[in-house]
Amino acid sequence: MIAEFIESWSLFSRTYISAILIGISLSLMGVVVVARGNVFVAAAVAQASMLGVALSLFFQIGQPVLSAVFCSIGASLLVARKHQVGGGSTSEEMTGWIFLTSGSLSVLLLVRMPYGLKEIQSLFSSSIIGAGSADMFVFSGLLILFVGFLALRMRRLTLYLSDPVMAAAVGANIFLWSAAIASSLGLATGLAIRSSGMLFTFGCLILPAQMAKIISRDIPRMFMVAPVIALASVLFGLMLGNSYDLPPAQTVVALMSGLLLLAWLLKWVYDLVFSST
Repeated sequence: MIAEFIESWSLFSRTYISAILIGISLSLMGVVVVARGNVFVAAAVAQASMLGVALSLFFQIGQPVLSAVFCSIGASLLVARKHQVGGGSTSEEMTGWIFLTSGSLSVLLLVRMPYGLKEIQSLFSSSIIGAGSADMFVFSGLLILFVGFLALRMRRLTLYLSDPVMAAAVGANIFLWSAAIASSLGLATGLAIRSSGMLFTFGCLILPAQMAKIISRDIPRMFMVAPVIALASVLFGLMLGNSYDLPPAQTVVALMSGLLLLAWLLKWVYDLVFSST
């Protein structure tokens, strides 16, 4: 299997590298999402990205990736602002509205455009085969940006994620932090959706971070563990897909889902054994 994967590298090197970079970048952003308990927000932002692509195709203006980024950032900021103003329940209602509205409109706008509808359906199903050089450069830059920010602001970010009230008490601008995180989530999701589809994007955003949360005891360790899990999962998933002629995006996400289930089971056994002693 490894030999076959190495042989295929010359043909699909751009796809493989793009998938790895996307997976690692999204896993870092996913730690923030999981640590804040905003998994459903990530799903809504992903749907908003799909709506951006649909709007671009429907009106035939601009690049779909720009519309996807614009809509995803807008959705993230809208949810973040609603949370600041109205509290958790209100933000959940807004999140649900964004998810349902974006999911329905992205199909309805293109129902009479066979090409556009096929494009949206392919993004729903996910495919990373079309990723190219531009995706490699974009997500290389995004990854460097994320890692640099973590190196400079890890303590403040950890404090904000774990105790926003305390962070505000020591002088952190909660609104700016919330806006920056929302914009980063929207940017990463919007760019990834266009390159790899919704399933791969949402899977890499959530699943490695959830596994890291089970394994790690604190948020800084989650930032170290999540990208390692993403890297290993994407690489092994690509190998499986290449060896057994399976769609790579679905193979990677299925592998991550299986690993998360295994992590849950091991944690349950661990808690059961040590709670009885």
